[in-house]
Amino acid sequence: MKTIATLGSHCALQLLKGAKDEGFHTLLVCLKKRANLYRRFKFIEKFLFVDRFDELTQPEKQEELLEEDSILIPHGTLISEVGVDLVEKALKVPIFGNRWILRWEADRILKDMLMKEAGLNPPQQLKPEEIDRLCIVKLPGAAGGRGYFLVSSKEEFNHFKEKLKASGLIKGEEDLYIQEYRVGVPIYFQYFYSPLEDRLELLGIDRRYETSVDSIGRIPAKYQINLDIPLTYIVVGNIPLVLRESLLDEAYNIGEAFVKASKKNVPPGMIGPFCIEGVYTHEGLFVPFEFSARIVAGTNLYIDGSPYSKLIYDEPMSMGRRIAREIKVGLERGALDKLLT
Repeated sequence: MKTIATLGSHCALQLLKGAKDEGFHTLLVCLKKRANLYRRFKFIEKFLFVDRFDELTQPEKQEELLEEDSILIPHGTLISEVGVDLVEKALKVPIFGNRWILRWEADRILKDMLMKEAGLNPPQQLKPEEIDRLCIVKLPGAAGGRGYFLVSSKEEFNHFKEKLKASGLIKGEEDLYIQEYRVGVPIYFQYFYSPLEDRLELLGIDRRYETSVDSIGRIPAKYQINLDIPLTYIVVGNIPLVLRESLLDEAYNIGEAFVKASKKNVPPGMIGPFCIEGVYTHEGLFVPFEFSARIVAGTNLYIDGSPYSKLIYDEPMSMGRRIAREIKVGLERGALDKLLT
């Protein structure tokens, strides 16, 4: 039996628990400083210790993974700590999913392009001199909202840009993406696309809880003004959410349109888990602003399954277990090549 491996961060516990439940061997690429945490969980059978996650691409580390007949499950830390260049060019271990689409997630321009190809029109991108309304400014990659800020003028943008440069988070203006801010309820659709069945599954929905932007409402307005509290968007957790049933048809249409566009633009297209992120406005319109082309941390809410996975499976089905189930079926059918890159 093959080994399911992942990086010790983000959603590793869910992934390896699901792999173990499906009968796979499990391996964790673990930072040495986090060993005490992960040793608590008996479903993790083997460890590959590193000082930094980008050591994963070193020949001797890869050889260890290949000797275990490993399949690597990507998540946000692979993008933020290893980087898409090394994933594409240096990582020889088979990856579940389409490794090439991770670049389209990390690159804001490519991300917008693919969303528009799917008919999912994200909020308008602006240049600094075009800022004439409330905008959110984002950093590239999968940094969990770190460094995001709101602006309504070019002067405000320049002020925050210089602070980020001084902190080392960015090199220059080219690292920042300015997007029109749309007010609404944040929604994160957790999908799984099975190439083996040619079927899209909606396995969960959540919203994120982000540092001061979500907690500032607990402070009366007069104190907010006096304290001049900076808005921050660092994700600290996720909250489960059940959508009005009348909106579910749209949710499925959105996911299916994205899968179709991914096949056309980034062959072999979307494989396995992905997430479309946006807001529902006061008009009841869904405005998508992001996608994540791999498992997202919000799926950790549903290790025993969600209200939506229960409609499909008569057993607990986390996203981690769903990934392992797809690999298992691929092995049984001799069709693993459709799932790995």
